[in-house]
Amino acid sequence: MLKITVVKNGEEHRLIVEGKLTGPCIPALESAWNQVRQTAGSRPVLVDLSAVTLINSKGEDVLRVMVAGGARLAARGLYCEFVVKELMNEARKTHARQSKQNGGAAKDSNSTAESDRVVQCSPEKETK
Repeated sequence: MLKITVVKNGEEHRLIVEGKLTGPCIPALESAWNQVRQTAGSRPVLVDLSAVTLINSKGEDVLRVMVAGGARLAARGLYCEFVVKELMNEARKTHARQSKQNGGAAKDSNSTAESDRVVQCSPEKETK
């Protein structure tokens, strides 16, 4: 099961992710990320993974895309902290390579709306 709570306030937008970031639940996170990106404008987006218990390789791929799109990742607990450190180090290296090659890329900014939203994914059988 995966639960995603979207919290939007004046300073930042937050995606609070709980459960397993695997299999059929990954599209729910992608969808939430795309919607938040459209409404965040120039506000930072924080993805809180503190309550995530498992992240498979496809979940890591989605997190990489989110980091490349400007998201900040936060986590507590040995497992999630390790995954976040690895992804952020990888993102820094990639950004440094891209900056050397083409000078970096600009970010989009859009209008914002204030609301909270919760998305849940409860597949009957998760695949790894």
